[in-house]
Amino acid sequence: MNPNRKQESALLGALFSKRNQSILRRDLIQASGLPIEDLERSLAPYLEAGYPIEFHPQGGIILKEPPDIWCAEEIAGRCPTGPNSDIPTWDPLLLAETSSTNDVVREQARRGARAGFLVAASRQTRGRGRLGRQWESPSDQGLYVSILLRPQLSALEAGQLTILSSVATVDAVEAVSGLHPQIKWPNDLVTGGRKLAGLLIEAEPEGTRLAFAVVGIGINVRQREEDFSSEVRGLATSLYLATGHFYRRADLLVALLHAFEKRLSKPFAETRRAWEASSLTLGQQVTLTTVRGCRHGQALGLDESGALLLRNNSGEVETVTAGDMSEMRSDR
Repeated sequence: MNPNRKQESALLGALFSKRNQSILRRDLIQASGLPIEDLERSLAPYLEAGYPIEFHPQGGIILKEPPDIWCAEEIAGRCPTGPNSDIPTWDPLLLAETSSTNDVVREQARRGARAGFLVAASRQTRGRGRLGRQWESPSDQGLYVSILLRPQLSALEAGQLTILSSVATVDAVEAVSGLHPQIKWPNDLVTGGRKLAGLLIEAEPEGTRLAFAVVGIGINVRQREEDFSSEVRGLATSLYLATGHFYRRADLLVALLHAFEKRLSKPFAETRRAWEASSLTLGQQVTLTTVRGCRHGQALGLDESGALLLRNNSGEVETVTAGDMSEMRSDR
């Protein structure tokens, strides 16, 4: 990040930290490192973009409640780098449109991009979920983001990333909306019996270790019922449909990055317990389609690698690292 952008990010971060409050110019100078004569000039592009910034000659500068707009400087400014070396420095790239955010991040990862690089798009033309399924990504309606991680994990531990990412997404949704969705194995967030969010983690090994992982997350944020296609209407929901409120996608993205910071700094055992507490699958009788064929049994929990523990109809406990759930029912 170039020095001017870094200073503007810090400036926006300071304003967002006290939304709807007047902040003295001297405090903004201290936070951003900008000279006083550059404050208003530096904020002018953001004011023009729609950020409701007010300048009071005898007082301070106020950021009112912003509409559903975003910029990379806002995201970076609200997610400053912490002292924990396990936490990546977030480097956001926001696009109006792309084919797939996962594809963009994977290409940059292969070119050497650092952990923390992320791409969010207002619209995807070829958004996808697991098994090549389409993920509907209408303009300005959802959060479509892919995050680059370079975890110190073996290829056998890649399943931990799905668990961590699912829990972080639940954390973010709850922080912004108060809603606590449940996690349906392997990668869906569900509320009211409908799908709210989905994840697609694409890991690339290097020998027995992971070279990198691209964590793709799609969250339905502002869709009304008619915004969904006939194929998924009735099966999908959004934060608006679930709560009756429209949320800023930028606020959700910031909450998501903070949630990743929290989960990346915790032992996996703690995240595993959080997944089990939010799981829709745990304790259920399930039918899973895997590369080894159909598996039937009761979902018991997760092992240390993040694989699902399944008690089959013979009473044996087996691990399932990947698959698709075709049926789920309760014994009760």
